[in-house]
Amino acid sequence: MASINNIIISRTDKIGDFVVSIPSYATAKAMYPSARIIALVSNANRAVAMHVKSIDEVISIDDYKDDDASLISKLRSFNPDVFIALVSNNHISSIASKSGAKVRIGPHSKLWSFIHYNRGFRQKRSECIKSEAEYNLDLIKHLDPELFDKVGIHFDRIAYTDEDGAKAKELIASLNIADKPFILINPFTGGSGSNLSEAHYSQVITGILSSYATKASKSNDLNADSQQDLNAHSCATCDQHNDSVLVPEVVVMGIKSQQERIERVIAAVPEKLREHLHVCINEHSLMVAAALTDLSACFIGPSTGITQFAGNYRKPVICFYSSRISNSHTRWALYGDTNEHPVTFDRNKLHAETKELQELEDSMALEIINTSLEQFYSSKEVALYQASHKQEKMSKSVDEVIKTSPEQSSGDKHYEKLSLTVALIAHNEADRLPPTLAKIQDIASEIIVINSVSTDKTIDVAKSFGAKVYTEEFKGFVKQKNSLIPKCTQDWILFLDADEVLNDELKDAIVKVIKEDSHDAYEMNRLTFYLGKLLKHAWQPNYRLRLVRRDSNPRWEGELVHESLNTDSKVKRLPGYIIHYSYRDVNDHFLRTVRYAKMSAQSYIVKGKKPSLMKIIFSPIFSFIKLYFVKLGFLDGRAGYIAAQSAFIYTFLKYVFLWEASKGLDYKADTATATKTSNSKDTSAAYAATQKQVDELGKDSQDKSN
Repeated sequence: MASINNIIISRTDKIGDFVVSIPSYATAKAMYPSARIIALVSNANRAVAMHVKSIDEVISIDDYKDDDASLISKLRSFNPDVFIALVSNNHISSIASKSGAKVRIGPHSKLWSFIHYNRGFRQKRSECIKSEAEYNLDLIKHLDPELFDKVGIHFDRIAYTDEDGAKAKELIASLNIADKPFILINPFTGGSGSNLSEAHYSQVITGILSSYATKASKSNDLNADSQQDLNAHSCATCDQHNDSVLVPEVVVMGIKSQQERIERVIAAVPEKLREHLHVCINEHSLMVAAALTDLSACFIGPSTGITQFAGNYRKPVICFYSSRISNSHTRWALYGDTNEHPVTFDRNKLHAETKELQELEDSMALEIINTSLEQFYSSKEVALYQASHKQEKMSKSVDEVIKTSPEQSSGDKHYEKLSLTVALIAHNEADRLPPTLAKIQDIASEIIVINSVSTDKTIDVAKSFGAKVYTEEFKGFVKQKNSLIPKCTQDWILFLDADEVLNDELKDAIVKVIKEDSHDAYEMNRLTFYLGKLLKHAWQPNYRLRLVRRDSNPRWEGELVHESLNTDSKVKRLPGYIIHYSYRDVNDHFLRTVRYAKMSAQSYIVKGKKPSLMKIIFSPIFSFIKLYFVKLGFLDGRAGYIAAQSAFIYTFLKYVFLWEASKGLDYKADTATATKTSNSKDTSAAYAATQKQVDELGKDSQDKSN
């Protein structure tokens, strides 16, 4: 192009996403210094974009909600020469096409993107072979590769106002640490990234503070407030300061709505260590939060927008990432010349709903503690402070880093042990058991687990919560759960599955009825957490008898897939609900749907049921209609639709498998071939031929969703 005067660059998602895009705006400005750079952003990013020097105009797409005509008119008023969509969807690509820009660049993915972008190209961001910033810069480069290579990649610092900077300094001054460097911790995320739990943040903070003691903490009481050495390793960088060590100040930041959570984190830190621990509640703007990160000497937090601020200001950063490739460090790392230390969590150890780490290993805790101290003492702020202040002596070596294990509880509530046994069966549930058992361990006097020959650390996890573990071959759900009953010694029994967690309301209700001792049996509703949301309609209501008095003759009855607890007593209902963390993902769901369909078909065979063409045709349709329309599953969005489709597939396969068995066919799941049995007319022979396979499937499906 002969001349480029106006460039629109869009990035309309979250704060962190926009911050990693800033090099794209800065580089475009460096390529065309006289051009006007117009940023199309979300409302969340408006304030940030307005403080980026390379951006001349800021347009919020949210100001034109449901009014594309006005938005397009606004964009056309700039007479744009170029429209670059750093990320795209149908809406953005359509706007680009109508913006009047002669050159339209965006990622080619869907069919509409090939129509709307005339200079687009294919990007496979899902492969995560580059950082998000690099994927964005590739689109900028596509405008003029030669010029891009000539000017190089440029960066812009987010320039908050003097007023915002003053407010941040006032907040720090109110903590009486205005002249001291500090480690800043933001324990919160918008929900997309992995994170530590509140208890784990308490553990890490305790480790940092207990690594060094001030003169005010001369006594050995510090050791009494902590429990034991975390590990016999030391911080190499900190060893250089053995003669003169600054005790880290630790500041935990958040907004007003997060204050209760911060207070819980603080409360779990031993009182003797809190002299250097501070809470900073920002009731001002987002840019004040940015200024706070700029004032810090070191930053700790999850992969979120505030962390990206710290990276923009080139702070030493410890950031948490999931091993899941889409949330990985490779994709979402801080970009540029940053001192970032990524800590990667196994995605299978993350809580399905909160995306928090369920178990913080000692080695990982030590790594976070030592790295935070290394980065703190290597920061220029500390170096400047140490050059002008008399330092205190170190009274403890880093080899004496102390581990604490804050009690898991429901907020500030304290429970007493009840005459209650929690009973469950488990097979390879090491990743699911911790939240289940953590929720009930403070009310249960006894935990009984029957382990069906697990090959993971199920036994170790269960025993870590004080459970009595019995290993038995899987005998089917009914027999396996009935094996629990004679092992229970308390007056009450609460039956749970390994993937079920009580909510606080239900937990309190259980405590109340056991103390009142007025009834013998209680059922409770179960809500399923599926595909990132708690389903309020699909699979509802789902009341299950789970809490019974041991002398009320409790017993499990039913079929292979649909077992139920029964008792001789009248059943009442409890408020609250069980959260059922059912399927790990869609793949897990539909694999198990096939398995359950086969097991249900087996049950029908035993009952002598015969298949019919009408059942195969219409029953799946009725199952879908019931779940999606009658049960209002459509109100659960996409997750509700997928759940309804799974009901269709399950019902269809159940009757197809029944038909298959009635014809004497033995379906081989591993080869997808069918062979005749010795007696094609003998249904029982077909049943016997598949019995072993179904039993194996049953063992793998103990965390089923009925």
